[in-house]
Amino acid sequence: MPERLAVILMHLLQANGRVVSKEALATSVWPNDAVSDANLVQHIYMLRRLLGEKAKDHSAILGVPRRGYRMAIPVEVVQTGIDETFTIDAASLGEIVSGQDFDAFKSYCQGSFFLSQRSPAALDKALEFFRESLNANPEYVPALIGIARTYGLLAAYWHVPHETTCPLAGAAIDRALTIDPGSGVAHAVRGGYLNFCEWDWTGAREEIDLAIRLNPGSPLVRNNAAWLDVCTGRYDEALAHARLALALEPASLAYQLLVARVLVHSGDYRRAIALMSNIIDIDSGFYIARRYRAQAYLLGGSPKLALADLNVMSQERGEDASFRLPMISRAYADLGDLRRAKDSFEKLKDLAKTHYVVQWNLAIAAVGIGRFDDALSYLEAAFRRREPTLVFLRSLPWFKPIARTPRFLTVIEKVDSGVS
Repeated sequence: MPERLAVILMHLLQANGRVVSKEALATSVWPNDAVSDANLVQHIYMLRRLLGEKAKDHSAILGVPRRGYRMAIPVEVVQTGIDETFTIDAASLGEIVSGQDFDAFKSYCQGSFFLSQRSPAALDKALEFFRESLNANPEYVPALIGIARTYGLLAAYWHVPHETTCPLAGAAIDRALTIDPGSGVAHAVRGGYLNFCEWDWTGAREEIDLAIRLNPGSPLVRNNAAWLDVCTGRYDEALAHARLALALEPASLAYQLLVARVLVHSGDYRRAIALMSNIIDIDSGFYIARRYRAQAYLLGGSPKLALADLNVMSQERGEDASFRLPMISRAYADLGDLRRAKDSFEKLKDLAKTHYVVQWNLAIAAVGIGRFDDALSYLEAAFRRREPTLVFLRSLPWFKPIARTPRFLTVIEKVDSGVS
């Protein structure tokens, strides 16, 4: 179930038939944003559909004019040892969240909310809540999946060394599958782990295909299927999965961004930028969209627009190390301002002495200022460290000036084969 819908459902079930005001629901789901009634109505509509309601048949959730919403289904506390989390049957969900797993479910919902925000601080907060969920129930599979996803995103956005996060993500998802081997979402997350951390394309494909058979209607399953297709050069299939994920959860900015990022990897920068601009118009605080719009501007030949985005992003040192400085260096280089490009590159190298900086980003900046041998050395070091981003060597054309050199081709061949 989508994270925001799960939070709304939790509040309605906890009220046990009492009215929950629109203001209380909006504050719990969007604590830092002003949200229109229309947005809440859309989420209530999607929740009703997930609970099996047909149009105008409000048998599970009733609207109370000018006040809010309440559950029409009686909620009974049932002690059960069976973890059947996230069925779409309202009565079964009522038993779970009102019984022994309620605390685990509540913390899971809070973790999922922070996971959707994507910022470094929010991801740290997500881990905190997922761990609280496991403290309440050590075998709570959704929380284990949440931990694996969070570690994966921390690595994917270059905030934490993948050498640290990948093993932790792998351990969490292996534990989840030991408890529930039939979880399609867990198999999809394991497919993502094999894709980015192990470069095991065959194993990842097996996990994703199984996940789709088990849970074809999960947007997260389709998300991970899209990324596997991007990494294996199947861009049309990737776009189809990304669009399906968005259709399954149309209110999700993360899945709108997924479609845009797949378009970037397929070379359609214009449409990708339009989609990310729409996301930023909806929620200017969803900073990860601005981050990847800057990337798309650079790849699409608009360095001035990229700089405009980069200059309004957070300038804390962690973000400088993981994204801003290498992109700023490359933008100045593309504008022909080599002095500023080299200055940003030197700042990035100095920052690497105290902060985590991926070799991939050092290579991007080095190519921009014409230090091709240095760029190749950084990419070779990235391979030795098995940086997950190397799977994008073919789909993100940062390295055109060195793309035909034997050293570059050797790195690509080794990544493609998955060899150590």
